[in-house]
Amino acid sequence: MEPTAHSELPAFLRGCGVRDATLERLAELEPFLEQLREANAHLNLTRLTSDADFWIKHVADSLAVGLAAPELLTQPLRVADVGCGAGFPAIPLAWANPGLRLTAIEARPRKAEFVESAARALGLVNLQVLARQAREVGRLPDHAGAYDAVLLRAVGPPESLIRECRGLLKPAAGARLVFYLTPTMVAESRSLVNREAHKFGLKVAESAPVELPEGAGARQFLLLARP
Repeated sequence: MEPTAHSELPAFLRGCGVRDATLERLAELEPFLEQLREANAHLNLTRLTSDADFWIKHVADSLAVGLAAPELLTQPLRVADVGCGAGFPAIPLAWANPGLRLTAIEARPRKAEFVESAARALGLVNLQVLARQAREVGRLPDHAGAYDAVLLRAVGPPESLIRECRGLLKPAAGARLVFYLTPTMVAESRSLVNREAHKFGLKVAESAPVELPEGAGARQFLLLARP
């Protein structure tokens, strides 16, 4: 199914800050959908019951972060995607903002290989893939304290990931962890997250809930920033 089947998609993405979010430009991601569909049959990369899942629950959801952190869609930042799985949000973000220097971190080698192959097929020269644990990457000289933002989508409870991932953040004010959650998850984790954030000197902010197109559900972002 082509993006033309989803009439709400371009307007939603423009609202998120995606430049030139036309149906023609979205069609550039169709090879990624084809690769994902083929590889998913034997690698179980991600839940993909229909092409609509790709466009709405993965592409639109990945780029919805622009509503919480607009600079990710406009500025030449250095960004890490921890536990990128099948390439979300790393690939849509690298596609939407060529100025990003994006590192996709995925501990499972076969998934990391898929993401690297998909990025190469799309010509995303601003995306590199590391098949390592985040805690290991955070100790590497080129990556420790090197990132403006660290993104975490469908990785695990946020309170358990703060300690592991904060070492990737630059020491500068405003460098932040960005968790892709739901309103329910934000509410349930609030107390523990606030405690952990306080322990490491991070300021907590919550985005407004974001309704995905076509009634696909609500997303809410949790942002933990260096003061």
